[in-house]
This record gives sequence, C-alpha cells and structure tokens, in this order.
Amino acid sequence: MKKNLRIVSVAAAALLAVAPIATTAMPVNAATSATTATTANKPTVDLSGAGSVSESKDTVNVTPSFTLTSAIAKGGVVTTPATLKGSIEASLNGTSVTADVADVAKDVTLTNGKEIVYSYDASKNKITNNFGAYDSDAKKAYVEANKSYTMTLSDVGFSFGKANAGKTLTFKLPTDVQVSGANYKDGKVTLDQYGNVTGLNFTLKVKAYNSENTNAVSFYAAKSGLVATQGSYMTLAQNGDLNVNTLLGELKAKYEAMQFQGGKFSTFDVNTTADDVKAELEKAGIKVNAAGDFEAPDTFTVTLNAKSDDNGKTASLPVVVTVPNGKSTVVPSAAKTIMHNAYYYDKNAKRVGTDKVTRYNTVTVAMNTTKLANGISYYEVIENGKATGKYINADNIDGTKRTLKHNAYVYKTSKKRANKVVLKKGTEVTTYGGSYKFKNGQRYYKIGADTKKTYVKVANFD
Repeated sequence: MKKNLRIVSVAAAALLAVAPIATTAMPVNAATSATTATTANKPTVDLSGAGSVSESKDTVNVTPSFTLTSAIAKGGVVTTPATLKGSIEASLNGTSVTADVADVAKDVTLTNGKEIVYSYDASKNKITNNFGAYDSDAKKAYVEANKSYTMTLSDVGFSFGKANAGKTLTFKLPTDVQVSGANYKDGKVTLDQYGNVTGLNFTLKVKAYNSENTNAVSFYAAKSGLVATQGSYMTLAQNGDLNVNTLLGELKAKYEAMQFQGGKFSTFDVNTTADDVKAELEKAGIKVNAAGDFEAPDTFTVTLNAKSDDNGKTASLPVVVTVPNGKSTVVPSAAKTIMHNAYYYDKNAKRVGTDKVTRYNTVTVAMNTTKLANGISYYEVIENGKATGKYINADNIDGTKRTLKHNAYVYKTSKKRANKVVLKKGTEVTTYGGSYKFKNGQRYYKIGADTKKTYVKVANFD
C-alpha cells in the first residue's frame, strides 16, 4: 500500500520521459515531454557486427550495470532527489557493445520489496516514481543510502544478425543477475529467423550509494600510513617465475584503500582479482599459465583498483614491481642523429599524432630496423630501455643511396652553391628523408651526415 507522499516540486512528477535510464546520472526532478519518448518500437542490444558464430564460440557475456544514488531529505522534504543510470554491456566473438537501458528495455521497475520506487512503462509512455518523494509515515526518503533495491528490466531484445539466424547461444551473466522469458531456458536462447531474441526479463539487486558522502577513495601504504599515488614493490622470482595469486596477495597487504566515512577513516577491500592481473600482464606481452605462473621480467606494472561500498567512488594505484633476478627487459639501443624532420608512426605505419623529431637532434632507437606493413624500414624508438611502439622512418636517419644521372653541384640555397665541388655522373650519394622545395620551385635532397647546408637537385637523380 502506497503511503502519503510529499513531492519536492511539480517537475518531479514529470520525471524524464525521454530517457528513463541513461548513461549519465538522471536529475529526477527535471521536467521533460512525455511525447518524445523513443526506443519503444524495437529495443535491441545490437551485436549483429559480431559475425557468424560456431558451437565452440557461442557464449554471449552479458553484464547489466546500474548506479543508484540515495535521496537527501531534510525537514520532512526531499531536498536532493535520487539518481539512476544504467546500461547493458554484451560481448560475442570478440565484439563488445554497450547499450543504454532506455534503448533496450520496454519496461524498467525499481522496488524496495514492498512498493515501487521507480517505474517506466514504454508501451504506455508512463513514468511512476518516488525519487523525489518523502515517506511521511516512515519519516525518510524512499531511496535510502546503502539499502538494496530490486531492479527489473522487461522485454529486453538482442540482435545478432541474420548470419546467426536459428542458432542457439549461451548467455553468461553475473551470479546476481536472473533472466527469464519464453525464449530463455537453462541459460540458452534460440534466435529467430532474423538472428534476434526478444522478451527477456532481467532481475538484479541495486544498492543505493550515499550521495551525502562526497569523499574520494585513496590508497595508503599499510606500514607508513602515507597516501600513495604510485606504488612500488620489490620481490624475487623463484626459478625465474612469479605467481599471480601470490603477488596480488602481497600487493594487497602492502597497500590499502581508505575513505573518510561517518567521521572516521574506513578501510575496504581492493577489488582487483587474479584474473585482472593476468589480463594486465598478458596485455603487456607476459604469458601466464593455468596455474597463474609467469616468467618474471625485471620490471612490470600491476594496477590495484578499489571502489567504495558507501558512495561508489573509485581509485586506481599503479604499482611498479621490480624483480632483481627477473628476465631483463632492457632493449638494446643506440643514439642516432635525425638528418631530416621525422614524424612518429605505429606498427601499422600509420602516423601517431603531430609530434615530430626535428633534424640534427638525437633519438634513441633499436639497434636494427623493422619493415612495417607498407614495406618501408623503420627504427623503433626506445625510452628508458623500453620499446615504445613508436617508429621513425629509417630514411630520416640512415638515408638512401642514390646514383646521379647527371653532373651535379652542391647548393646552400636556391641561388648559392655550398662549395666548388662537382659531383660526377654515376656517383653514389646518400640523401636523407624527403626532398625540400626551395624558393625557385625546384626540389632538393639533403646530402652529407652533418648540419651543413648541402643540397643536390632531385632532378640530377632522375
């Protein structure tokens, strides 16, 4: 039975018909036009770009995600309404998409076990909510901090494209998410002739974060009690290996997550898992076996993450792990002089940003060149003994040997010669980088591995 409500404002009754659940926090007392509601016709999580799947790759990872903040009540009225945001992330065949819940569910309901706190009925284009309401009998706001609510998303649809028409897919969901529907049985869905499945209902618990607590989460060194913005840890490898689980336990013992709550500092668990560490290592090119063991490099980074269970704020702490007896990760390198302005490129020979190394400056690069996708040789840039994944065209450093087809003078400017030397036809000359266009409209190559203004006309090599 609904209790007496005290509404903060007339606007609270309108409540966001355009986007009942959005990826940005909803100001629930904002007035909007109910006639502009969208997505009721074909709500779909679109994974049609994932391509055709086989029986060995038929698992869809589905993760609904919501953030609910509590209302703030003073003097018997709600001064700050609750907010709600949410999305569904799904991945298949290496393709991931994130969809606003407003775009994929026809109905969204939030209850406190007895009463409806929020409801959006797309078919009727109707919203019912107590986000901005005060329960005068219970003397509290309807959305309370640290209280759990039941969220139901009704008639959710997924589209996997016609390439997957009629196939049966397995849904993998978080343990706290329940799914039902005529098209869902034993964790599997069978797609229709268009590769779609509809009529799915998701039920999950959502905890209301404390909107009155605005304090950030920080990491502290457990022994010293000092705030840590970047961590460091030294350990020794056993027979050349480290173990993910053991290492993570040691890092959690050294660094704690804290937040000022209710007038005192509270410590809570670091939520980084062994799987998170494994994924971070493998992204850095470090292979981890099934037992969690990996060959230890002399230095690498593990990121610790924490999330406050009071207000939902998060923090990350990168920890540089040093292993004195680990495998050396220092890349052999040499300092070389750039003879022509050079841009940076990635491994696919695509330019990276607009930064460049100007001529006659020194850059540290790998000892040998690498041919990239375009067939051109490049040097990889090395910084602090580490490969950067940035490349410089080797022609800007080593130059290219070209044979003169005509006798050639060496010029300083378009009008002045650099010296009295005449380079004879058939002479092999090293040129550096692309050609320069001088004031006379003609193009010249830089020659000579020095800073002198020495150029030869491009036409003499044609």
